[in-house]
Amino acid sequence: MKLKILCGLLAGLAMGSAGAAEPAVWSGEIVPSLWVAGLSGDGTVAGHDVDFNRSFGDVLDHLDVGGSLAARVTRGRLVVGGQIDGYNFTTDDLTVDDRPLDGEMETDLIVSELAVGYVFPGWKPDQSFAVALGARHAHVEADLDVAGAPRTRGDLDLLDPMLILWPSTPLFPAWIRGLSLVPAISIGGGHDAELVYELYPQLRYQATEHLAVRFGYRTIGYRTKDGADELDFDLAGFIAGLGVSF
Repeated sequence: MKLKILCGLLAGLAMGSAGAAEPAVWSGEIVPSLWVAGLSGDGTVAGHDVDFNRSFGDVLDHLDVGGSLAARVTRGRLVVGGQIDGYNFTTDDLTVDDRPLDGEMETDLIVSELAVGYVFPGWKPDQSFAVALGARHAHVEADLDVAGAPRTRGDLDLLDPMLILWPSTPLFPAWIRGLSLVPAISIGGGHDAELVYELYPQLRYQATEHLAVRFGYRTIGYRTKDGADELDFDLAGFIAGLGVSF
């Protein structure tokens, strides 16, 4: 029911924005990025307390795949954004019931998001604030290989509504033309997860007419509970991308 209500709100917002009186001009940007991140978390599984962590220093030694592809299109005041992230992490820093394990956990994570919103003008030239409603899906697969025990695998799918803020503010326009602060802040949950959030401070520099360089620090967090089982995890690290605008 919650997802049906969300879909109705998205459709209504899109129709209302499309009917605005401003000139309907299409513009957008596609941004492939590399995310050097660390995965950490804890939870309760089958009555056992589990902790897993990988520091930022370990990331460079174990990062197999960590990438992101984002796109955003605007037409008048209407904005539509989507993003997909895919990662593979390995860690041997495992603790169960406060006892270190001689083993390794490999985690595959795919996060996708789609949102529709409205762009509000700011109080400064070229400043704007986009507010969007959307849905985020996370697919998690974890393989646990512990010495003396058979290899086990678990998977998890989470689909939740999200409220998203996309501000854009020029920085030092008198000295650096094309530099802006373009963070992303989102919060959601209530369907499969108890809480989902993202904090993504980011700088964007328009290097040429159609190319922009982006750099920031991104954090995604999940808080989930299913019966007696609980899982809290955070994925955080530096991210850099090259945007192609049109």
